Amino acid sequence: MLFKLWQVALFTYRESLRQRIVYGVLICAALLILFSLMFSGWFMRDILKIILDLCLAAVSLGGLLVPFFVAINLVAGDIDQKTIFTILSRPVGRGLYIVGKFCGLALLACTIIGILTLATLAALWGAALIFDPFFLRNLSINAILVAIAMKALATLVLIAVAMLWSTVTTSTFLATLLTLCSYIIGQSVESVVRFLVLQQNQLDYSPLLRLVAEASLYVFPNLAAFNFQHQAAHGLAIAPGEVLFALVYGLSYTAGLLILAVLLFSRRDLS
Repeated sequence: MLFKLWQVALFTYRESLRQRIVYGVLICAALLILFSLMFSGWFMRDILKIILDLCLAAVSLGGLLVPFFVAINLVAGDIDQKTIFTILSRPVGRGLYIVGKFCGLALLACTIIGILTLATLAALWGAALIFDPFFLRNLSINAILVAIAMKALATLVLIAVAMLWSTVTTSTFLATLLTLCSYIIGQSVESVVRFLVLQQNQLDYSPLLRLVAEASLYVFPNLAAFNFQHQAAHGLAIAPGEVLFALVYGLSYTAGLLILAVLLFSRRDLS
């Protein structure tokens, strides 16, 4: 079973590479090193923060390419081009197909984020050669690596979200739109809930609004839980408890989405 899963994952990974997305990431990585060093020189008091903000933002964008531009198109493409029947005609069940696709896309996301991580470290190395060490005094490689690892985990969650919506709808556009809505809600719902809690004595709003916001916090992925960019950019210590919570939450949420996607896909009519 593991061998079959690996075959599907490797096939998905190779198929994804045909879209030449990695080549674009390599070009972006080279530009990232150049522009982060160039722009940071304009802000002499915040050189490290500017470099890390640009680099970590690029890591996030690189990871988002997979769920939005690869994951949905691969699953929908297999169904539209009838390639899925060739795969399922072999001793590969629908559940194995979904999990294998996810593993292949996760491998692609890790490859992209790994390339951009090396570009980030190269930019920091270049900054150490160009600028005075005083400007890099708050540099914490451990915090940076933790922040990038959590961004990778958030990307895996989004890939699982994209896989779920791809099994629910037959429209690529609708699956992309639903994934985008999930991403936007996941990025902002925690801030909305905190705002409503802090302003509950000053603002007059319906209790239903807070109930909907809190329910959304549990239904949609809370992507803000994986954001440690502020700590990394300022060299602040990251609490192990926060990292552990994000890790358990991300893995549990991803596993739940994959189980739901397998259940829905097993009942879907592919004809």
